[in-house]
Amino acid sequence: MNISVLIEEERLLAELLELPEVSGIYLSADRTEPERLKNLTERIHRVGKKCYYAFPFVFRGESLAYFEPRVSLLAESGCDGWLIRSLDEAGFVQEHHLPGERIFDAGMYVWNRLAAEQMRLLGADVLTVPYELNAGELSALQEPGMELIIYGRIPVMISAQCMQKTALHHCRKEEGGQALLYPLKDRKGAEFLAENRCRFCYNVIYNSVPLWLLDQRRKFPERIRLQFFTEEKGEPSRIIRLLRREAEKPQGAFTRGHFARGVE
Repeated sequence: MNISVLIEEERLLAELLELPEVSGIYLSADRTEPERLKNLTERIHRVGKKCYYAFPFVFRGESLAYFEPRVSLLAESGCDGWLIRSLDEAGFVQEHHLPGERIFDAGMYVWNRLAAEQMRLLGADVLTVPYELNAGELSALQEPGMELIIYGRIPVMISAQCMQKTALHHCRKEEGGQALLYPLKDRKGAEFLAENRCRFCYNVIYNSVPLWLLDQRRKFPERIRLQFFTEEKGEPSRIIRLLRREAEKPQGAFTRGHFARGVE
């Protein structure tokens, strides 16, 4: 089984480098500058793991203006692949001939074989199972090279409307800010985690509880991914130990997303 891990915070990197079960690590472009990517890639390669670079969820003018002058840094980083989250990013990677695997994320929806075929034509080497696909639909798809996210906070909304500008009338990006986390509550009192990603000027709102599919191992494809964000040091090691033991349900609150019931 191929286990990859996406981290939003580099403070977890040292711990992951010591875990033999982890074969690949995704670094977030929202927090990892291309200027540092080569050194980080070399560090990851030294312990026999692959390094992937996760492009932002939103790729607009700000993103293009940021990455265009840094294309050579990306191309020469030695990175093993790119996590692509939009058609614009797929075009950017294709246009600049960035070497490595092209991994289309869950938002590049692969509902069926026809969709998978189209994504392959757009350059995908690996496809990520959509959050909305249930276990039966995944089995029926029978598409090789699929990656399933089995743990982590699920993004439920991505917005270009900046809550900082709206509420406080100032831009943290202009002040050098990179990210800000704060809770939001819906009308039923459920608490969601909201994040301003200032480098590329957008917001992500996450589910109130983490996705947990660790005990569904018999239904996994060959590639799986865990995503760590707010977890403290030591938590990735604990989660991977539970995965290795085919753990039962966790004690705290969690969600299976649509893996058991799908969508209408």
